[in-house]
Amino acid sequence: MSANRLAGIFIAITFAIWILMFALSPQPKYQSLTSMTIPGLPISSTLSEEVLEIQPYELENTNLNIKIEDTISSAKSIVENTDFNLYVYKIGAFGSSQTITKVIQLYSDAGFPAFTEINQSNQSLTTVLVGPFVSEEDITKNQKVLNTIAGISQGEILTWTP
Repeated sequence: MSANRLAGIFIAITFAIWILMFALSPQPKYQSLTSMTIPGLPISSTLSEEVLEIQPYELENTNLNIKIEDTISSAKSIVENTDFNLYVYKIGAFGSSQTITKVIQLYSDAGFPAFTEINQSNQSLTTVLVGPFVSEEDITKNQKVLNTIAGISQGEILTWTP
């Protein structure tokens, strides 16, 4: 086949496609208009009458005695009486407040809750703990990430009670 025939076939097919596109495309003037109206909510006549009849008034007796009793047990007692253990990941003990702030900020930015406690053996050091976690498995699954964030090789999993 020569180049002239190929060019002619290409032009003919292109022309046919354009004609079919315009001939078979839906024309807006032939389409039916569909409109939808959403009715407003009717106001009940009994409701509107009641609303109109409400009048403000002042109380004459201003010596109101209200009994305020704390019948709800505190959250701390509920947490102390839990029958499950919570676990934390001990990152280390630090003496510098700048280092502690930096480590806690790194964990907060990564989405892990972190907090501090005074070290039991050395009162001048502050221990950084990450958690609490519900199970030890949660810590072991995230242990590599937790170590990488603080730049440590290994931490310690501890049972934690608030």
